[in-house]
Parts: sequence; structure tokens; C-alpha cells
Amino acid sequence: MDKYKVYADYLLEVNSHTNLTTITDPAEIEVKHFKDSLTVLDYINEGDRVLDLGAGAGFPGIPLRIEKDFDLTLIDSVNKKVNFMNEVIEKLCLTHTCAIHTRAEDFAKENRESFDVVVSRAVANMSTLSELCLPFVKVGGLFIALKGPKADEEVKLAANALNILGGEVIESKKFDLDGNERCNVVVKKVRSSKKTYPRGQNLPKRKPL
Repeated sequence: MDKYKVYADYLLEVNSHTNLTTITDPAEIEVKHFKDSLTVLDYINEGDRVLDLGAGAGFPGIPLRIEKDFDLTLIDSVNKKVNFMNEVIEKLCLTHTCAIHTRAEDFAKENRESFDVVVSRAVANMSTLSELCLPFVKVGGLFIALKGPKADEEVKLAANALNILGGEVIESKKFDLDGNERCNVVVKKVRSSKKTYPRGQNLPKRKPL
């Protein structure tokens, strides 16, 4: 079974009546969803516990899980997207993988600092994203933000948030992906995050640290 073809075909089928992605050309799906997701594969080890926050239609988490055997949790606040991800997980026969309908501040109550790696793509600016993601990362683990051409500017603006949350940027890997300027920002968790984070009431977005 070509899992990527099954995934892409089902994405297009569901997207015809439920808004999951604006990318509907199969060649663009391959590059902008699948290949882009896999650019962070080397940071994940077999057996890791990984969280994809704001996973949407399953990117980058599901393509990463197709390639490596690890424990994957995908969370999103939009139920139709969670339902889609769970259908894909079943179709692709992916074990140790589940999608959950929840918000970061609620999920954090039971899952603080319990993941080796947290990944997120196209969710929020780096300041907001750091507050949403870093509280889930074990000390010594990684938070990876898959970003575009404005990554450097976002990282500068996020310096205070990263410091408060115990994160330290160890790499900003820039590359061209078939004509698309991309940058993967890799943050190491060097100290515990206070239990007050992430804040509720959409504060990480409305009032970034």
C-alpha cells in the first residue's frame, strides 16, 4: 500500500466538502505537505513520544509516523480535522498514533513535560507557539517549529518567551524546498516551564510573552 497516495486521495476527497487544506494539486500536496513534513524526520528517534500541536489535517505528524515507529499524539481544537486525522490513521494502519480534540491549555493539565519532541507547523508566530508547545516538552527534549521566510524575525521577537519557558534555540535550518523558502527552528528545553503556562483564554495569541 502506498500510504502517501491513500493519504493524498482521501485528503482531496474529504476536502471537497470539508475545508482541510487550500492545497489541492497532487504535486503540491507531495511537496508542501509530505516533503515539508519529512524535513524534521532526523530529529525524531524510534520509540520517542511525539506531540504534533495544531496538527490540522495531520502535518507534519502523520507523514513522520509513516516513516518511523514512534508514539504520536496529534491535537487540534477543530473537531472535523481531528475526525479526519483519526480516519487517516485507521486507513493507514498506524499503531501508537491518535488524534485528540482539545486545546493546548487543557491538554497540558495531564501531559506537562511528557514528550520527547513537540512539532508544529503553520499554527502561530514563534512567541505564541513557544508558549503553546514548550510546556509539553521534557527537559532535554526538542520543540521544532516548521517555518517560512520570516523565521529569523519571529525568533528575535520570541526571545523573551523562550527565556521564560526554558527554551533555547539550537538551530535554524534554512533550505529551499522546490522553490519554497523554508526554515526549521529547533529549540532545546533546558529548564522546566512554570505550571502557569500555557495560559488560557487565548492569551498566548492575544498577549504574547
